[in-house]
Amino acid sequence: MLELLTGADSKARWSPGRPEHSVEVFTRWWRITEVSRTDTDRDLDRMGTVAGEVVIDAHAHIVPASLLEELAKTPVSGFGATRVEQGWVVSVPGMGDTRPIGARMTEPGPRAAWMSKTGVTRQVLSPWMDIQTGQLAPGAARDWTRRLNDAMSESAVSLGATALASVATDDGEQAATDLGELWKSPEISGLMLSTNPLGGPALHDPALTPLWTLAEEQGIPIMLHPPTCGPSGELTTIGGLGNVHGRLLDNTLAITELILHGLLDRHPGLELVLVHGGGFLPYQANRLDGGYRTKEAFVAPLARETPSAYLRDFHYDTVALSGAAIAFLAGLVGADRVLLGSDFPFALGDPEPVRTVLGSGLKPHETDAILYSNAAKLFGRKP
Repeated sequence: MLELLTGADSKARWSPGRPEHSVEVFTRWWRITEVSRTDTDRDLDRMGTVAGEVVIDAHAHIVPASLLEELAKTPVSGFGATRVEQGWVVSVPGMGDTRPIGARMTEPGPRAAWMSKTGVTRQVLSPWMDIQTGQLAPGAARDWTRRLNDAMSESAVSLGATALASVATDDGEQAATDLGELWKSPEISGLMLSTNPLGGPALHDPALTPLWTLAEEQGIPIMLHPPTCGPSGELTTIGGLGNVHGRLLDNTLAITELILHGLLDRHPGLELVLVHGGGFLPYQANRLDGGYRTKEAFVAPLARETPSAYLRDFHYDTVALSGAAIAFLAGLVGADRVLLGSDFPFALGDPEPVRTVLGSGLKPHETDAILYSNAAKLFGRKP
């Protein structure tokens, strides 16, 4: 059980509302407090050293500086990079220039400072969706993801982290082959897929069956992340709310499609991670069930009675959720399906993710699972 020592002869549970219970104090005391772990944790050494020392951020982005420096000298598959006052800008084939990329995204110093301040000790590094792909021919898409994966692996090693890989999805067989090769690298702990792939079939399309089959057989976690420019961008009323609500809408629709098209019936062993708390889906699940019942949200009969019966099959991060929302989500799907996430370094992420989880009112063993053991078991690579 996770406890905080408050005196020589007494112990009290962590209370984020008490000023003496800062994240720094919490982290320091957690490291010396006896915490019960399972034997398998000893095999997850890439996620940390001694059980009880680690807080894992399962959703954090990076653009490797080495990749930007290379692109500035020699473009790769049409991708180029230019230094600007705010950092870097990447030119993406068919998409134009990205937003400026600041030091928090590229440099280890600002990242380490933020982690020290918040109590995060490990990150699962994800590529930035803006540069994961572009409007590329199949061969060029593979060349680009290969270089991106190399840079992500290098960053993971240098930062003592693990990284999520990328694959071109225009060909399901080739994507599975590429993922199989990537999975041989110990610093790769999973795959990140766009919920709305550019230049490839929809995620529920049978063409991607080889990819899903391999991930299920090998136990490869797949994080599903909405793109910067998703279908919600076509809404005339979205205005400046694309990054506020648009991403959540795109996430919700894509995951709903996966459920309704029977992906989890065909591949029940998949380890799928939903970012941003699963969008709106967990909080409006009964409405989806109603649509399935009335055939307004119906593709084919499912193996289970309702679409919401599949919600516990997913993992969910805590990005941008309040403590109350985290508690609701844990009550709905179980605390063992919830992962700490920050969406670092973005402003709309959670600047104090550990504090948010600790303020959720969950029991100590549940917050312990969200902060460490769930992600360690999911993303940890055994030797």
